[in-house]
Amino acid sequence: MDKEFLNELKKLYDIVQRNIDKCPWVESIDSEKMLNEASSEIKEIEEALNGNDIENIEEEIGDLIYDSFLLLKIIERDYNISSKNVIKKVVDKISNRKPWLFWEEKISLEKASEIWQERKKAEKSNNK
Repeated sequence: MDKEFLNELKKLYDIVQRNIDKCPWVESIDSEKMLNEASSEIKEIEEALNGNDIENIEEEIGDLIYDSFLLLKIIERDYNISSKNVIKKVVDKISNRKPWLFWEEKISLEKASEIWQERKKAEKSNNK
């Protein structure tokens, strides 16, 4: 993976953590308020896409990524969950539901959808 991208991602994570540790605004908000912030960013992305405003699209997607990380850390703080477990769970889930990502050959949209649905159904029945 691109080292520069990973370096910037690490910087973003550090900023988010500093916000959790030091920002009075972040200290005062809960997960519901943060979720509203993230929802507002999605609306701003939609507006930028509808206006074909490329510069604003990049900014708003960045804001959504930041808000998503911050929401994760606020929920971690407020509900005592592990952000590491959250990331591991989504990696495991997507890896299981999309095994073709690790195959050499490409597959059709129909086959991908079929595998996704089968795997999702199997997960749900295993979790009962």
